[in-house]
Amino acid sequence: MIIRNYPGGIASTNNYLVSDENGAGIIVDAGYYSPALVEAAKSEGLKVELLMLTHGHNDHIAGVEAYLKAFKGCRVVIGEDEIPIVTDPFLNLSIEFQGKEIALEADLYVKDGDRLTVGDLDISIISTPGHTPGGVSILVNGALFSGDTLFQNSIGRTDLYGGNYETLAASIIDKLFLLPDETVVYPGHMGITTIGHERRHNPFLWRRA
Repeated sequence: MIIRNYPGGIASTNNYLVSDENGAGIIVDAGYYSPALVEAAKSEGLKVELLMLTHGHNDHIAGVEAYLKAFKGCRVVIGEDEIPIVTDPFLNLSIEFQGKEIALEADLYVKDGDRLTVGDLDISIISTPGHTPGGVSILVNGALFSGDTLFQNSIGRTDLYGGNYETLAASIIDKLFLLPDETVVYPGHMGITTIGHERRHNPFLWRRA
């Protein structure tokens, strides 16, 4: 599995291009449109089949429309409990931060425990509410894409619509921290980390650690 990151946009959101050795691929989050990501995928002949969104905030969905034009037939995937946010330009903050209305409908709505397959990519959905009500983390061949749930030495903010610290902490401790210590975490912002590091050192989980 090959994982490449193309960060950018107003919040320096990580856009991940994930592919197997045979050219099947997915994109995880789309905070902005990255020509470099598209160029890499097309130059290598990758077939990008899914655009997977960890949650519906503007800084994770602003590039969706452009990516769908670049990758014909690509399907949008998001958690089923995220529909109120991803379809509402006020709740997803696109009017405030993007200066335009963004309201998306997905092709596939997923829930906790759902599994998808793209080529040799084995994808598992982990429901991780707390940053938003319907946020998910995405496990791909043992690598965790945590969106705005778990960051390197930090966690997602909980002061926006539907956010709740106790819910977020439970998502991390009761679900993500069950993964092996060596699990590499690819968050929605900032650098990569591991489950073991965050279990031992994350300072924002002291209430429940």
